[in-house]
Amino acid sequence: MADSTPETTPASDAAHADIGIVCALKLEVTPYLDRCDRVRKYTGGDFVFRGGLTGEDYDIRVVIVEAGTGQDRAGRATQALIDAHTPKWVLSVGFSGGLQSDLRIGDIVMADSIVDREGDELKVDVRMSPDPERGWHVGRIVTVNEIVRTVAEKEELARQADALAVDMESIAVARVCVSSKVRFLAVRAISDDLSEDLPPEVLSVF
Repeated sequence: MADSTPETTPASDAAHADIGIVCALKLEVTPYLDRCDRVRKYTGGDFVFRGGLTGEDYDIRVVIVEAGTGQDRAGRATQALIDAHTPKWVLSVGFSGGLQSDLRIGDIVMADSIVDREGDELKVDVRMSPDPERGWHVGRIVTVNEIVRTVAEKEELARQADALAVDMESIAVARVCVSSKVRFLAVRAISDDLSEDLPPEVLSVF
């Protein structure tokens, strides 16, 4: 796998992506990048893009944009991704906090709806069955503007939003996709569960 930074954006005939991925931080997708072939990196505006090939035969073109944290940056990065690479699908991926006691660190949540603090909800057409025994969950994700650090805060948010997990970007990505008529999924890995508070130092990472 190569990782280089060309001086210009990819040529127009190679710009189209089958799948676009929006993440906040590179560390959220590093294991996936390690499985891609012919990875290239470039900077466009405020955002870092990485493109490569994936799939069993490496015939699926994927472009990942590193948005940074928060809804504003996620929305702008998604629009930049769609404008530059016209993906058929856009995925919001990365870490999330678990809001239910049966979710464990490393579990995966696929959103069938996304809601914000004000109760604005977007449905996601997901036709997959959950498999909690194997750490696979399907349900609602709530997007907020700040890190939800303590167990008490998570439990209160779970009651308010009736959600499985919390993140800081997915609803912004979904809104841009709806506006642009691009198919969308949100897939999140649980990085912290209800077993203990996050340390205050975690705030400095974002």
